[in-house]
Amino acid sequence: MMCKRAAVVNEFVIHTILIALILAVFLFATAERVNGRDVRQQVLEKQLALLIDSAETGMSFGVSKTNINGIIDDVYVRDNRIFVKVDGLRSIGGYPYFSKYSVEVEETKGKFVVKVK
Repeated sequence: MMCKRAAVVNEFVIHTILIALILAVFLFATAERVNGRDVRQQVLEKQLALLIDSAETGMSFGVSKTNINGIIDDVYVRDNRIFVKVDGLRSIGGYPYFSKYSVEVEETKGKFVVKVK
């Protein structure tokens, strides 16, 4: 009887350790992905696209080159998509916006100015 209880406890401890290891590996893999440059770039593109979508004609907003998401090297608009180059990582797909107004980006000393016309 005692040997059977010890085997059950042993099995429980081993399963608990294995589950903890699998969970730890999952969390480390996810944390690496969330802090990646490409995710920060996608967040910036989405934020800019949402700002463009909600803007009216004559509005403009600035995007600082030194940002919490990294150093912004370039911001440009092409085919109703906004593209952001962060920390040297070029944007591939961009993020679409659905504004009926024309949008252009100008680079000034320390920021990019997005103008909705």
